[in-house]
Amino acid sequence: MRTIVRRIAVAVSPLLVCSGVAAADPMTIADVSRSADTDDGWHLSASLTQMTVDSVANMADTPLTKEAFVSGKAVANIDGDGTSAVNSGNLLLGEQLGCQLDVSQGGNVGLSGDVGVGGFDTSSSNLLSALGPNADISPNGSINLLPGNINTLGLGKLALKGRNGEVTVHDAHVKIDGCAGHVVMRFFAFAEITTDNGNDSVNVYGDIVTL
Repeated sequence: MRTIVRRIAVAVSPLLVCSGVAAADPMTIADVSRSADTDDGWHLSASLTQMTVDSVANMADTPLTKEAFVSGKAVANIDGDGTSAVNSGNLLLGEQLGCQLDVSQGGNVGLSGDVGVGGFDTSSSNLLSALGPNADISPNGSINLLPGNINTLGLGKLALKGRNGEVTVHDAHVKIDGCAGHVVMRFFAFAEITTDNGNDSVNVYGDIVTL
């Protein structure tokens, strides 16, 4: 009997070791930057670095929910010697999410209706509202995706006080519900400055990846 027990123990041990090796490493996304020269003579740039996406099995173990932990850094730089002083500036780090196929009846976006957490359209003035002092942009988000739509989650924002600024998130949790097909995402950074003569902004986007 003792010999049988020992043989079983030896047979089971390699299986336990192998199960740990199967875990996937986080996906690394290439750095990217974008810049523009303003009419006032300033050189404004925004960049994305240190971007990773760690897709994990969702805790509820359902086929229509995706979960991931994302990390990244957005950096804004104001260079040059403009003819009009910079009055204010903002930097925003976020991500855009899209769903291939939706089977839910919902489409509700957001966490408790907080501006910036649930989503906003980067092509409209809603983005500027989300940059306001009363916005609640959070490094954790939950969203219900509709097919063919692109929804945006704000991960962090910063009011620029000098020529440089950065926003960094580490392992921000993202949960997507109601999507039966592929979920794709990309990071983005938005930087803007305002002078007495006008407002200028740059947008930069990371590579599209599948969660």
